[in-house]
Amino acid sequence: MKRMLNAAALLTILALAITAHADEFSYNPPGQLEGGNVSGRADDRVYVPGMRHPIEEAPSYANSQIYGHGGFQGPGGGQCDPNNYAFPWSDNFCESRSWNMPLCPSGTGHQGQDIRPATCTDKAHWAVAAESGTITSIGTYSVNLMSDTGTKHRYLHMDPGTLAVTRGQRVNKGDRLGLVSNAFGGTPTTIHLHYDLNQNVEGVGNAYVPTYMSLIRSYEELIGMEAEPCPAIAPDGATLDNNTRCFSLQGNPRFWRYVEDAGIEGDLYWTNAWTNDSPGNWARWRLNFTEAGRYRVSINNVPEYAQSQQAIYTVRHAGTEDTVRVDQSQPGPDGWVTVGEFEFAVGEDQSVSVFDNTGESSDLERHIMVDGLRFERLDGQPPMPDAGMPDADVSDPPMEDVIEPDVPEEEEDATPTADVPEPEEDAAPPPPIDDPPVDNNNGNGGDQEEDPNDAIGTSSQVKQASCAQASSPRAPMGGTALWLGLMALVWGLRRRRA
Repeated sequence: MKRMLNAAALLTILALAITAHADEFSYNPPGQLEGGNVSGRADDRVYVPGMRHPIEEAPSYANSQIYGHGGFQGPGGGQCDPNNYAFPWSDNFCESRSWNMPLCPSGTGHQGQDIRPATCTDKAHWAVAAESGTITSIGTYSVNLMSDTGTKHRYLHMDPGTLAVTRGQRVNKGDRLGLVSNAFGGTPTTIHLHYDLNQNVEGVGNAYVPTYMSLIRSYEELIGMEAEPCPAIAPDGATLDNNTRCFSLQGNPRFWRYVEDAGIEGDLYWTNAWTNDSPGNWARWRLNFTEAGRYRVSINNVPEYAQSQQAIYTVRHAGTEDTVRVDQSQPGPDGWVTVGEFEFAVGEDQSVSVFDNTGESSDLERHIMVDGLRFERLDGQPPMPDAGMPDADVSDPPMEDVIEPDVPEEEEDATPTADVPEPEEDAAPPPPIDDPPVDNNNGNGGDQEEDPNDAIGTSSQVKQASCAQASSPRAPMGGTALWLGLMALVWGLRRRRA
């Protein structure tokens, strides 16, 4: 019985070690940089939804290398200081650098996010593919992964001798790429992974985009953190923007365009309508009502981007679904376009979705705009005429995530149809809006694009990397609990021998 109790206690301690990461994880707001000498980019957008966290195992710590302990502008000490291995995370996209960065407030800055692995041990922690794709180049300390969705993922400072991939190799999301190290062409730096994203940005072209929120969402998934509930819609209604946690863009992000200084909260998305049996791109708002009732659903209209005359909307409400056609180009006097009036139940499992396979030719280049939704309570009021016309031939649209379709060279011919069947794995995506991001380094790696200011200073500081990570009240509880569990096991074995 005593042995069983000891085993149960040990299992409890080990379970605490596993769950501690989720209990402790926290992060500072995007754009809040350490050091305070430059402004960051306060951007809540998740540029790569559904990506895998680029370090294989938790915990990991996103923070500054130059302003942390051991950094040449830090508070002193060595890179293995426990304060470098503690939450909360800190954004360091746009941190002071000399590189041209059009999305940074200063126009220059750091191109991505620095991430320390679980411990200050060299060549012990794997970096993995955040998305499926192809390894396009390998430099002396860099690996470029071009994903199937057109995003370039760049990994710097992995150990060249332990790379698990080669140029041209196909990888799947989660495949191992290499071990996190401090390779930097002979320049001193800390043991960390520099990770950045390059996408085609509307009005800018290929540019490095903020990684911080994509990393946060991927890390929450890695540690099994329970998602926050969707924003509550009050009994008298509410307006939901495209920046809520429960809004998502689906399909190939290469065909979504992001626009700033427009929309109800200063930004919006658009993609082009096209003709195909299955949708290539769609957007969805998940809903959470505090009180059941009848509500009018409307969409915001910005004429430059709301152009589709037969956009397909599916409203999932109170256990049923309705699909309607909406002319986005015809707003009411208040600038909003009515989708329809619907009975909603209390709680979640309800949504509004819009799809791009409207049957309008891609040659027309009609934009489908995605911005805000408005819900107005109607109980006790006479019904208003709908701008959306029920489409009896539209079948149920997809309600779950699907495998992304292959990127086409050109649009496949298709007979116009009003049907919206479940997207198939081999469905052709929409025709490209413009050229996708490309590897501008001709397969020679991206080493020259990382700034030497990532160096942490003197070689004497770097030598402290060999120090063991010290214990600290701020050190991860998971490691402490695991150590206590192992000690308890050793103590039990010794007692049995005695």
